[in-house]
Amino acid sequence: MKFRPPQLNELTLFFLTFIYLVPVLLSENILLNFLLLILAFINIIFFRKIRFKHLGLLVLFLIIPLISLFVTVLIYAKGAENSPILAEIFGFEIKQIAFNNALFLVSRTFCLSMISFLFLLSIRYDALVFALMQNLKLPVSVGYSLLATFNAFAHLKEEFSRIRLAYKMRFLKKVFPLKLLMPMLVSASRFAYSAGLSMESRGLNKQKTFLELVRCVPIRNIEKGKILCFFAKNAERK
Repeated sequence: MKFRPPQLNELTLFFLTFIYLVPVLLSENILLNFLLLILAFINIIFFRKIRFKHLGLLVLFLIIPLISLFVTVLIYAKGAENSPILAEIFGFEIKQIAFNNALFLVSRTFCLSMISFLFLLSIRYDALVFALMQNLKLPVSVGYSLLATFNAFAHLKEEFSRIRLAYKMRFLKKVFPLKLLMPMLVSASRFAYSAGLSMESRGLNKQKTFLELVRCVPIRNIEKGKILCFFAKNAERK
């Protein structure tokens, strides 16, 4: 029997993101940041199925920026003149304060990026818009406009392929992508105009009942209690 993750309201999952991100932003403890990342990963694995390939690509993408951030803080850290020297590499002295600050900023950036990307992969945006309209009273005209925007990406991708193929057949060579910007803007304007007329003619800009009700139920899991406890302990140490 295959494991089926329990269903969770998208709005609840959206606010759960901030429950993990805010303590990471306010904390100055590296271990606490990684603990929050592990708890967020466990929560996402429990509620959603994600592709680990995408997480691996994100880690590879973050390697160079994180190394650059670490070296920059290590070189230009303020207040490290009177700090003890940890090591000396090619005549450059690595101060303890500069090393600690660089390590902390790199860990915070990594944890924030991973937590944000985890929830970015797990949230279904169409269900999130319906949850916003039903639970937070988002105007229906705004909600359906957002849904039309999400659906427009697939249309614009196909339109871009058609325009590029037409240019290639006409000029018998590949075209610089920026030259396709104006035809894409025209196509996007036409799509937006057609979508607006369609929604207004169907009365989607008025308040309506929903076929499927989305209820925002509280999540009963131990992880959030652990987060608050660790965050409280960290605040007391300061």
